[in-house]
Amino acid sequence: MNKTLRYSLIVLLLISAACSTGKKALQNGDYYSAVIKSVERLRSNPDKAKAQSTLQQSYPLAVNWYQQEISTLLSSNDPFKYSKTVGHYQTLNKMTDEIRRCPGALHVIPYPKNYQTEEEMAKQNAAPECYAAGVLELAKGSRQAAVTAYLNFEKANLFVPNYKDVAEKMDEAEFLATLKVIIDHVPVNSTKYQLSAEFFQDQVTQYIFHNIKQRFVRFYTPKQAELEKLEYPDQVIGMRFEDFVVGETHDTNIEKEVVSADSVEVGSTKLKNGETIKVFNKVNAKLHIHKREVISKGILSLHIIEFDNKKEINNKQFGGQFNWFHQWGHYNGDERALNKEELNICNNEPILPPAHQDLFVEFTKPIFTDLTAELKRFYSRY
Repeated sequence: MNKTLRYSLIVLLLISAACSTGKKALQNGDYYSAVIKSVERLRSNPDKAKAQSTLQQSYPLAVNWYQQEISTLLSSNDPFKYSKTVGHYQTLNKMTDEIRRCPGALHVIPYPKNYQTEEEMAKQNAAPECYAAGVLELAKGSRQAAVTAYLNFEKANLFVPNYKDVAEKMDEAEFLATLKVIIDHVPVNSTKYQLSAEFFQDQVTQYIFHNIKQRFVRFYTPKQAELEKLEYPDQVIGMRFEDFVVGETHDTNIEKEVVSADSVEVGSTKLKNGETIKVFNKVNAKLHIHKREVISKGILSLHIIEFDNKKEINNKQFGGQFNWFHQWGHYNGDERALNKEELNICNNEPILPPAHQDLFVEFTKPIFTDLTAELKRFYSRY
């Protein structure tokens, strides 16, 4: 099968599928989808008879269905009947808009009704019902109720911008709904490592501020909490280095006899006939290697505590380790007995390990990775 024929078959299959999908939606009573799919089909093929037929049948059925839903809602005791009515009018207007932007669809439905006036009137009634629901939730006093209140006030403001004092109510609800968390500092028992600990703390804090973004969670440093006079946070994140060792040094000396892997030229000799030939043999050397390993490791504990009752709701420990090592050496004998790695070691000079502050930072890197992953996981549920 050539490419042109295969492409044509694919197009025909897609067209057939689109038509059958609209027809199937109509048969299943999904009148809105039937309207939208048939309009989409008529955009690409304005004369498609099946799409015209589907649109002609489905549009009045869809309009009638939503009008009945609206009538049922308005006669009900549903506390959000006007909000739901707005949604129905928006769906009706969506169908109207799609038809008006498709010449092929306008040929079938030349005068689709616009419900913009009805939608706006419904919004005027939806705003007070959402506002009233927000006030009721806010009065409950719980954080979760405040979340619900905020969402209701937000809807009221969308329906009618600046309805009553909705902006102030949203601020009040948001403050009560927001989980306020203080990130406590990381104490160390040595001033020698204070700068490194502060660097670690700053990295963790910046990660939290930039990567853990929940709508109703706000993090504070102790200084921010003090400036904003936050006397009663909801939670405190406490981190503490339980144990750490920096710069634990281990020196190892190795001496060994090394013999070349292959024979090498060691000289020459003259044969009886006067010919001079090269002489090959294995060579050896005595290798002295000095290895210095510096180990730095530690354990950090995480405690998340509810401020009001001091209940611990998260308690985990994270370990990290960093090993620095360096090798240097010398040899006695024939250097050709050494391999490339051994030669490189002998060419090395003794060097000092990194500063203890830097070693502290290095062993905390895996701790940082595991700690931030746990914090992100924990606060994803709020």
